[in-house]
Amino acid sequence: MNYQIDAAANFLTQYAGQVAEDLMRSNFRTLAKIGEIILKTKETGARIYTAGNGGSAATASHMCNDLLKGARVCGREGYRAVCLNDSTPIVTCLANDFAYEDIYAIQLRSYANPGDVLIVFSGSGNSPNIVKGLQVAKEMGLTTIGFGGRDGGKMKDFCDEILIAPTNSMEQLEDMHMLYEHALVSLMQRVLPVNFDIEIVKYPPTGRKIKAAFFDFDGTVAALRCGWQDAVTRCACETLSQVEGADPSEYETLVRAYIEKETGRPMIALGEHLAREVEKRGGTPKTPLEYKLQYDVELDKLVDAKFAQVDSGAKTIADVVTPGAIEFLKLLKANGVALCLASGTDQERLNRECKRLGIDNLFELGIYGASDTGKSYEKNQVLADLMRTHAWSGEELIGFGDGGFDITAIKSVGGYAVGLATNEATREGVNAHKREFLLAAGADAIVPDFADPERLWRFLQR
Repeated sequence: MNYQIDAAANFLTQYAGQVAEDLMRSNFRTLAKIGEIILKTKETGARIYTAGNGGSAATASHMCNDLLKGARVCGREGYRAVCLNDSTPIVTCLANDFAYEDIYAIQLRSYANPGDVLIVFSGSGNSPNIVKGLQVAKEMGLTTIGFGGRDGGKMKDFCDEILIAPTNSMEQLEDMHMLYEHALVSLMQRVLPVNFDIEIVKYPPTGRKIKAAFFDFDGTVAALRCGWQDAVTRCACETLSQVEGADPSEYETLVRAYIEKETGRPMIALGEHLAREVEKRGGTPKTPLEYKLQYDVELDKLVDAKFAQVDSGAKTIADVVTPGAIEFLKLLKANGVALCLASGTDQERLNRECKRLGIDNLFELGIYGASDTGKSYEKNQVLADLMRTHAWSGEELIGFGDGGFDITAIKSVGGYAVGLATNEATREGVNAHKREFLLAAGADAIVPDFADPERLWRFLQR
């Protein structure tokens, strides 16, 4: 055998170098447009079909694997992707009984719908089954995408977007096609966290009519108190630091853990917790109401600052609510769903803020907040009374909240609980920590916001 390791290594280095050099001449703007088309199917629910021959068939199959599994982000489902060359029985049946050039066209006629996407891989661009598949896809109203080589061949005339690998080498253009595919999936992993989608833990029941919807306020509908956890933590830690002999290293962890546990309950609950902690450390606590009033001062600063920005024109109402929240509330109401709002925020403040946001007339089942003394109608009691009064079953209720207490309240009456893992600071994507404790509380589904109200409503109706 005439084989020299050094010479072989030199050839392989040159091969890789040539691929890398030619690759950088690719039209990555076109690849980005293809990425946008793929991402759009998440909103529309469209299917993606892929196809190829030989090595390109392997790339087409690999792409579906990556779109289905590799593009799963935060537990959400991947893309609805099907490779037309994967089933040997189907391919050989169609090729034998009809013609090889028909194997993709016939499948598309059977499976595809207008708005779906066909992605094909072909080095020559002249494979009859690829060209015919693209022709049929165009006739059916699919978006067509091609990954080609050389001059693009006949298929370029039937592609809405085509990316031609800048090389005449079949091996190297197939290398590039695989890299394009992996680059797209890596792009999806980057952009999906900040694009609306639903993480499904448990599907809503089928065949039932949704009659009522429950909403928490802060962090679910409104973003007026964004950062309230930090403000309350600072206030509580300052109080604890005045207790002689207390350990400062434990303050923040202690307070944040309790806030997380009790998010969704009235603010007086945090006052009660602080009073217990002060007493536990040998201090003389103020009343829970006094601590609650201290918290209110800090939280009012956050709300006043937001409305001041609205009044000055620096922000709009849409900027101080969860994305899509008002549109979603109106959509539910238009579809005959009765709405209820409950919050740990004081009733007077809650009424005033709902009026400023223009949503006070949307909740025919009531707007429930804490009393001036800090006592409140707890959310689980609100829901229990509503369900009993209207003789609703749990399957007829959906609920939304960003706190563990919200989720458990919804679940306590048998409702379908959607956790809002909103990243309030950036107003896009999912807050990973919030997602974790909402799932731990038993959320049936997680969404980052209401940015696509129509799609969320379709999902909930099933």
